[in-house]
Amino acid sequence: MFFTYSNFLKRAADCRAAIGQDSFRLPLQTVAAVLLAYGWMTWRQMPDIAWGAFSALFVVRATVEGTVGEAAARILGAMIGVALGVTLTPLAGAANLPAAWSIVAGVGAAACLSMRWPTLNYSLVTATILTVTPDVNIVAGAVNKTLAIVVGSASGILAAFAVLPLSARRSMRFNLAASLEIYGELLVDWAAALHEGRQRPRPRDIPAMERTRWRARDMAIQSRSVPLQFLGWDKQAHRLQDRLEELWLTVPLMERVGAVVLTDNVCHRLGPALDDVAAAAQAQIDELARAIRDSAAEAPLCRTGNPFARLDAVIQEVGHGGGFTPAERNSVDLIRWAWQEVSRELDALCECVDRPARDQ
Repeated sequence: MFFTYSNFLKRAADCRAAIGQDSFRLPLQTVAAVLLAYGWMTWRQMPDIAWGAFSALFVVRATVEGTVGEAAARILGAMIGVALGVTLTPLAGAANLPAAWSIVAGVGAAACLSMRWPTLNYSLVTATILTVTPDVNIVAGAVNKTLAIVVGSASGILAAFAVLPLSARRSMRFNLAASLEIYGELLVDWAAALHEGRQRPRPRDIPAMERTRWRARDMAIQSRSVPLQFLGWDKQAHRLQDRLEELWLTVPLMERVGAVVLTDNVCHRLGPALDDVAAAAQAQIDELARAIRDSAAEAPLCRTGNPFARLDAVIQEVGHGGGFTPAERNSVDLIRWAWQEVSRELDALCECVDRPARDQ
């Protein structure tokens, strides 16, 4: 087997794709974060190294924005828990109240905060530790634990930036575009299946569609955790994600239409017009996907209006001429309604991409 430049490029691309997977990147980032926290705290001879290591371990997320948001929430939650522990434990001692009083009050207050703001749930940990097992010098112990948490969280952030960093905004756009392209392929396959009179495809048989959709939602959540421009805050991407969720509502509708039994007459008469609508939809989707991946790309033209108008004209012409039986007419009306919804949602998505840059 001879080595060629094309083989080298292919293997290099495969390696980049493998390294970019969460299953490879996250363990590396986690190890780097723990080592950074351990190395710094050992060098500075800081106590409570375990607190720093565990903080570094648990703040690492799939993206830079997710890690920064988790680290910030962990530090803030820890400070709130420390404030509760440092305040309530001495008060209980000064008032000769049993330790259970400070435990109930501290843990209860932290639990209420966590229920209202789930990102602050780490306050439960520090509040519980300081009220259940307070140090002899509770203030010094609380300061040491807080510093350890800050060091561990900062180590997680540094590792997220330094080791194979992934932007939630970029990943969200990529997965939004990928899921939209799969949706376009489904439309074309569905129209072709109807034209040929074969079984229409089912979305549940395309796992990549749901996987990319879930990934885009996850990236949107992580991107929103840090709404800062320099970390990738992208208002248009979030508008697109919300708009795509509306488009996805047509998938169950298309699946329902795909289960309708159609006669050869309906397939023969509507097939060519549906192929045209599907082709126009896919062309629009390809341009939308390109514009979603690259926010600087030119907005696409809305392409489905004329083909759908021709489909509507075919349906009206055949229907008025008595070309459909009552049962066929019901099926045709359902098909028309489904494709009208698809066209309307695609045009709305096109308008969302075309919004002025000043809104971003």
